[in-house]
Amino acid sequence: MTIIAGFKCLDGIVVCADTQETVGNYSKRNVPKLRFEAPIGAMKVLGGYSNVALAVCGAGHGPFIDKLADEAWKSVEVTKNIDEACIAAEEAIKRTYEEFGRIYQTGMCPEAELVYAVKMESENRLFSASGPIVNEKHDYCAAGVGVHMADFLASRMYRRTLHVAQAIIVAAYVLFQTKEHVEGCGGGSHIAVLRDHGSSGLVNSENVDLITKLVQSGDSEIGEILMRYANVTISKDEFVQQSHELIAGIVTLREHEKSKLLELQRMTKEVFGMDLHDELGLPKSTDDELA
Repeated sequence: MTIIAGFKCLDGIVVCADTQETVGNYSKRNVPKLRFEAPIGAMKVLGGYSNVALAVCGAGHGPFIDKLADEAWKSVEVTKNIDEACIAAEEAIKRTYEEFGRIYQTGMCPEAELVYAVKMESENRLFSASGPIVNEKHDYCAAGVGVHMADFLASRMYRRTLHVAQAIIVAAYVLFQTKEHVEGCGGGSHIAVLRDHGSSGLVNSENVDLITKLVQSGDSEIGEILMRYANVTISKDEFVQQSHELIAGIVTLREHEKSKLLELQRMTKEVFGMDLHDELGLPKSTDDELA
């Protein structure tokens, strides 16, 4: 049981997942459900490999999801263009189901739902897979036990015209609310980004925690503003004054939390002699940056 989602934006794709895994309806543990893959080491310098990346998150049978992700990446990493990469990922998923379908007894083969994104050069594409059935998505998709909550929230907040920075916030909000209200969803929030230009990868956990804390605390305060906005029994001046007071409190909290993140980044830079992440919390390295 889980919640996974993907958002296509003007300048990239954002995918996200919670980390709670329920074992046999009696045990819970936190495990990563979102994987980001890109060439490293010698493979990175070989022609055609330096700009490919794959982000996969899954809901369902954990070991089988890992196998699907492994096979998809092995097929994608040796392709030369975005069309080849997308076809390779789909064929790997189908091939894996076909192989294990022969191993398991009829009807016993594990199944999984996937949300995954493929990047090559400055192009990226978003897909969902229900079992071996793969479909490209041109805006948003979600899967898992929290899908209905995610769909509701996305219908209110997501737009195809969002930029990556905004979609990261939407992803954090969807995960926060789904973990709060849907049984079986929980743990940490993992978010990955495939950008058209600039670095791609997993968003730094400190940035995700900050965004989650801000959307969580701001949610109730903004709800108070909505209550006053719809209350036509108070005057315009009363509404403005009360709203300003609420916003002032939000601003104070925002700056306090932001200052803690900046201090942590400063300390990290002192230790490593460089910034490890950019303003979005994505890896910042000229060696590892995906064009």
